[in-house]
Amino acid sequence: MEKSEGVDPAMLDCTSAEYSRVDKRLNNAYKKLMGKLKAERKKELQEVQRLWLKFTDANCQFYYDPDGGTSARLSSNECSVTARILRAEELEMLTPDY
Repeated sequence: MEKSEGVDPAMLDCTSAEYSRVDKRLNNAYKKLMGKLKAERKKELQEVQRLWLKFTDANCQFYYDPDGGTSARLSSNECSVTARILRAEELEMLTPDY
């Protein structure tokens, strides 16, 4: 974000790049945990993850106020990034237990 120098389009580019990075981390954490679970627990995690994604997408979309301009879009993007970081950390924390 520091590289964006406060310019909205550059900030959006930064959050987009950060989203890609943390989404990859989340997917890796999910796959790693799935690889350690028994079949019945895999199904549970799949359902939990599906619900988490549905909620997170809806919640972060709420941040995007159509009348809010680029700052609303930035807020929505930051919500998605933060949620994915927290979820990746949660899945990574669960992995050693299995």
